[in-house]
Amino acid sequence: MTADYPKQGEIWWASFHEGWERPALVVSRNELNRGRLVLVVPCTSSQVEERAAYSNHVLLPSGSGGLTKDTIAQTHLIQPIEVSCLERKLGTLSDEQLAEVLLAIAWSIDLFDTARSS
Repeated sequence: MTADYPKQGEIWWASFHEGWERPALVVSRNELNRGRLVLVVPCTSSQVEERAAYSNHVLLPSGSGGLTKDTIAQTHLIQPIEVSCLERKLGTLSDEQLAEVLLAIAWSIDLFDTARSS
């Protein structure tokens, strides 16, 4: 990893403690990302069409944030990860895509009525 810290909205190839590797979207505030941990949303390219229908999943089309396949951000799986587990930066989402993911996180934790369909 570079000496710079990860930024909100960036997608990184990450190694998770469960033993798997996959893209991870950094969602924690930049002010919090200078420490040992960042908050990420794991992403998957499995069952994209089926999962895209659910409010806790956000479709990130191929090309978004450096992704090479249509991918789903799984907002209900939001978790902290050590910065050392972020292997390489793939790219950065648009502000609109990041806002959609953050809204889905709010829906997932019932923060407020987000009006996302279920």
